[in-house]
Amino acid sequence: MKPLNSAIAGTLALDLVACGGAEDRTPDETMQEETSSNETVDQSGHDMGALGETIGHGAGAVRSIGAKSEHIVISHGPLKGIDMGAMTMGFDIMGDTDLSGFTEGDEVAFMIKQGRDGSYRIMEICNTATEGDDCLDGVMDDQS
Repeated sequence: MKPLNSAIAGTLALDLVACGGAEDRTPDETMQEETSSNETVDQSGHDMGALGETIGHGAGAVRSIGAKSEHIVISHGPLKGIDMGAMTMGFDIMGDTDLSGFTEGDEVAFMIKQGRDGSYRIMEICNTATEGDDCLDGVMDDQS
């Protein structure tokens, strides 16, 4: 009887994890590539950058922001500087990057950097509707 209780408890724990919201997901769990037919394909195992190609930039739309502004999900086009196609993906935040001025639906330009653990984090982000499409130009010049 004891092994059965353990199996039931394990199943319940998995069910609780599966029911979590987007803000509880890791970037790999929220990563989905957009296809031409608007289907989504799980890209969590996809190698999205070769060694040495650790900084990328692009534009997209905010889909959600974590409750503590420590995580953001962006639907973006292909990123320049790294080999990453269009997808909806969750990113953690680097350093003192501030998400407090952003809301769902904002059009943004952003820079990401790949960490030692292989995940990508937002280095810089700006609202293209209020700051212009070229709002990252000065920052990108500093990274060259």
